Amino acid sequence: MKKRIAALLSMLLVLTLLCPAATAFAAQDASAALRFRADGTFKIMLFADAHDDDVMEPTTTALMEEALDRCRPDLVIYLGDNTCVRGYDKQVQAIDALTRPVRDRGIPFAMVFGNHDDEFGMTREEIFEIYQSFGCLTYDADPALHGVGNCSLPVLASGSDTPAFNLWLIDSGSNNEDEGASGYDYVHEDQLNWYKATAAALAEQNGGKTVPAMVFQHIVIPEIYDALYVKMPRPIEKLTQERLGTIYSIAPVMTRLNGYWLEQCCPPDVYDGELAAWKEVGDVIAEFHGHDHKNSYEVDVDGIDIINVPTCGEAAYHSDINRGVGLITLHEDDPANYDYELIRLYDLALQKDSQICSIEGTESKAHYFGLKVADTIVMFLFRLCRLYYRIFPKIL
Repeated sequence: MKKRIAALLSMLLVLTLLCPAATAFAAQDASAALRFRADGTFKIMLFADAHDDDVMEPTTTALMEEALDRCRPDLVIYLGDNTCVRGYDKQVQAIDALTRPVRDRGIPFAMVFGNHDDEFGMTREEIFEIYQSFGCLTYDADPALHGVGNCSLPVLASGSDTPAFNLWLIDSGSNNEDEGASGYDYVHEDQLNWYKATAAALAEQNGGKTVPAMVFQHIVIPEIYDALYVKMPRPIEKLTQERLGTIYSIAPVMTRLNGYWLEQCCPPDVYDGELAAWKEVGDVIAEFHGHDHKNSYEVDVDGIDIINVPTCGEAAYHSDINRGVGLITLHEDDPANYDYELIRLYDLALQKDSQICSIEGTESKAHYFGLKVADTIVMFLFRLCRLYYRIFPKIL
């Protein structure tokens, strides 16, 4: 009897020791469940910058729940700065509350880290283990790389086990810790080398053809300034800004926007080579990030769509006119022509069966209707500007 008990205890000890590894393998195995629907579509919902604690803001929860019920995505990705709370128990409660709307609906989810997630006394590794305990698909493809949770999630073809699309989850870091450097962190060379090698392996599985992909990370690439702002020959007080030795206009060119620019873009203060790596491999068609809460622009940078998803969180600073969640619809037969929509809080609040306006601290339907009218007018003006630019491209 004692031998049986000892054997049982030994088995339990082994299982306990293997638990972290088992969790990681489970995440990788679970990613195989990502598959295009029979109709050839795959929907991804993006929650950026919730910035919440162990007691979720009711409007953030309502926004998530009503967006999920309206759009019924196949996957949810949290784009970083997800929780801002101190202490292990409260961190567990915060991640539980943050992911509960998704888990209650049986929807797979993944996440990337932002620059604030680990500023409250816990390491990225410790926080990551909590996410995995709730079934997060993100895994650490190579723990030796900079950051935590760099990985690849293939989306399989609807009728086979061949990767038809790929989702890159990249940790864009927190603050630049290079000697003498400042500003936000960047995607490092070891991460880019891993990306290139993994993309090559995926292509080999796909009969030598590059698998089209999207990138999801928290901080935008530095080339956003070259694409969005005008380079100026010399500084002009209050009208220009300097970045990386180049003088730019203080405000972007409206004709290059497709959405809102309501605050300065905040990329790293170093050209990290990430865009060059994407172009070299040739798989990335779009990159999605958060970080700049009020922005919701979509900008073409050297043939790759760079899209800022605004905050979904009431606890974060935000603008009501574009607070919401992102929705990507991929098409298996033509992955380059994906659809993207910003599901705004005001649009959900105006739905007939919405509960948002009944939540304490929210605005009236008249307020949200006013936002919709204002947004419609502004977007119309943006379209006129872009039409003018297409007709007279040399003027701007």
